Amino acid sequence: MLACRRSTPHRRLWGSSPHGKLRSAAGALLLATSLSGAAAPLRAQDVSADSTVLYAQLLIQIEEMRTSYEERLKALEEEVSALRTQLAAPEFETPPTASPTDELAALRAAAEEAAGTTTLPQAAPLPRAEGPAPAQSLNRFNPEISFTGDFLAVGSSEQREEFRAREFELDFQANLDPFSRTRWTLAFTDEGEAEIEEGYITYPTLPGGLGLTAGRFRQQFGSLNRQHAHALPQSDYPLVLRTYFGEEALAQTGLSARWLLPRPWADANEVTVELTDGENEAFGGEDFEDFSGLVHLKNFWDVSDAAYFEVGLSGILGKTSDGHGRQLFGTDLTYHWQPPQRAKYRELTWRTEILLSQLDRPEGGVESAWGGYTYLEGQLAQNLSAGARFDWVEDPFDAQHRRWGVVPYLTWWQSEFVRLRAEYRRFEDDLVDDTEDSFLLQLTWAAGPHKHETY
Repeated sequence: MLACRRSTPHRRLWGSSPHGKLRSAAGALLLATSLSGAAAPLRAQDVSADSTVLYAQLLIQIEEMRTSYEERLKALEEEVSALRTQLAAPEFETPPTASPTDELAALRAAAEEAAGTTTLPQAAPLPRAEGPAPAQSLNRFNPEISFTGDFLAVGSSEQREEFRAREFELDFQANLDPFSRTRWTLAFTDEGEAEIEEGYITYPTLPGGLGLTAGRFRQQFGSLNRQHAHALPQSDYPLVLRTYFGEEALAQTGLSARWLLPRPWADANEVTVELTDGENEAFGGEDFEDFSGLVHLKNFWDVSDAAYFEVGLSGILGKTSDGHGRQLFGTDLTYHWQPPQRAKYRELTWRTEILLSQLDRPEGGVESAWGGYTYLEGQLAQNLSAGARFDWVEDPFDAQHRRWGVVPYLTWWQSEFVRLRAEYRRFEDDLVDDTEDSFLLQLTWAAGPHKHETY
C-alpha cells in the first residue's frame, strides 16, 4: 500500500508539471521544422546561416531547461516522500511491555554485569528537599511501640535468694497531630498484675513557652521521680522516695502545666504546676479523691562546653485519708561533666536531693522528718561505668526512727538496648538494730525506639 501511494504522486507531478508542457512544445517545434523542410526544400535553401545558428542555440537552451527541471523535480519528489514517511510514523513509539519477571531478570543481569565489569561513577548529591517526603510525614503520626524487660537475681544475708522478673513494659508513643503527642505505658509485674503506669496527652509547644499535659503521669518532683524504674542509675529508687511516696515513687492523675521563663537569673528556668488526685500513699491512697497540688522550679546553668549545673525546688501539698494535711518539700542539685572530645569514654554525674516531710498530727502540731540521698557515677570506658549512692531517711510518722544505706554498683552496656548491672546493698535500721546485706544482678533490655524524656 505504501509503494502504491508513493508511485501515484510521481505520475501526477510529472504529468502536470511545466516541464512536461515544455517538452511537448519542443517536440512540436522540431516536428514543424522537419515538415517545413520536407514540403519546401527550395525555401530552406534561402534560410541564412544566422537563422540556422539561432535555431541551434534555442534547442540547446531548451535541453538545459529540461535537465534543470528534471533535477528539481527529483529533489521535490524525494522531499515529499520523506515528509509522508514522517507523517505516517507514530509520534511516540510505545516500547513493548515486559512481564515483571522479565524486568526483574533484566535488572539483575544488568546489576551483575555492572558490578563485575564496571566501576559506577559517584552520583551527584541530590538537592535537599524543602520539606519531609510524604511517606515520612505519614510515619510521624504512626505509634512508636517499644518493649522493655527488667530481670533481677537477688541474694541477701536474710536467706532470701530469688529470681525476679520485676517488670515488663509495653510503651506506645505517637504524634497525634502537629500540636500534640500521646504516650501510654502498660506495666506487667511478676505478680501477674497489669496497670497503666502512664497514659497522657501533651501539648509541648503552646504559645509563650507553655506546655500542657493531661492524664496519668510521673510527677515533676525532684530529679529521679520522673524516670521509670528500669531507667534509674541504680536498681531502685532512693530510700527517701520509697519511704515518703511508696515503692513506685510519685505518679498520679491530673493536669500539668509548665512554663519556660524568659531567663531571669539562669541559662534556663522552668516552672511546673500540677493539680492531681491525691491517690499516692503519701496522701489518701488509691481511692482518695481530694486534690494535691505540686510546684517545681528548675534552674539550669551551662558551666562550660563540657559541664552544666542544675538546681531544682519542689513542693507538694495534700491531705491524708483521715483529713490531715501533708506537705513535702525538696531541693535537688545535679552536676554533669562530659568533655566533647571524649564524650563516648568519659562522663561524671553527681546528684543530691534533700526532702522534708511535714504531717499534721491529730492532736495538733506537725511531725517533721528529713531524708535524702547523694550519688556519684563515673564512666570508666565506652561501655563501663561505676558509682555509689548513700541513703538516709527519717520515718515520716516517727522522726526518731532512722534508716540509712550504701549502694555501690558497676554497670556494663552490652549495647544501646541491653544493660547489665552488679550491685551491692547494705541497709541499717536503728529502730530494730537490724542490718541487711544483699547482692543483686540486674539485666535490662529494650526493643523498639524506646526513648526516655529529658526533664
